[in-house]
Amino acid sequence: MELPQIDWENPPLDPPEQVAQPLMWRLAARLLHDHVTAAGSWPLARCRVCELVWPCPARRYAERGLLAACRHPVAGRGAAAFTDWFLAADEPPGGGW
Repeated sequence: MELPQIDWENPPLDPPEQVAQPLMWRLAARLLHDHVTAAGSWPLARCRVCELVWPCPARRYAERGLLAACRHPVAGRGAAAFTDWFLAADEPPGGGW
């Protein structure tokens, strides 16, 4: 899988052409843009939306969602393994991208 050459801290809301799953990209990018640090949340950074310690769980899901959107969907048993990885905090199945 080749990742798009973009600013991953501030990805575009519209997916680059090589993104395999554009809808997932759009959802993840919107979530990522919403869950940013709140102004004045010092000394402990907090999320502007959910007020949890940043990076909040929604931000982490958004980051993983952007990466997952770049992969082609898999069918059968592999899809379940990928979903399990996406929802967990572990490495992807097979040891990497």
